[in-house]
Amino acid sequence: MSHSGPSAVAITLSEAERAELVRRTEMPHRRSAEKARIILACADGMSNASVARLVGVQAKTVGKWCRAFAAQRMAGLEDAGWIGRPKADLSLDDAERQQLQQWARQGQLTDMAGCVHVGACQYRREAGRLR
Repeated sequence: MSHSGPSAVAITLSEAERAELVRRTEMPHRRSAEKARIILACADGMSNASVARLVGVQAKTVGKWCRAFAAQRMAGLEDAGWIGRPKADLSLDDAERQQLQQWARQGQLTDMAGCVHVGACQYRREAGRLR
């Protein structure tokens, strides 16, 4: 079904690609299903603007995924890694893990200055007085 309007990238699918994209439209991951619907609609000859209205995204999003699919086929639909500094791995030894569990059970946390936090109150550990 052809619609008027520009479609910057012509998409032709193999039977295997079409079957995989149809399978992805039924996935619970919204983004994967959305990208699959975009490619299927573009392969059916719809314009970027028509696909955008159908899927509920911007036309530039349709163009982005069509270009990615045309360049790398199915691999082009995979999300890139996260932007920015990766999360630091938190590694605790057994003593640290045990102390955190104890504090959690007691509802206390001690900050770097040696202050114990209990609810909204803050106590200086060595002095035992309210701060």
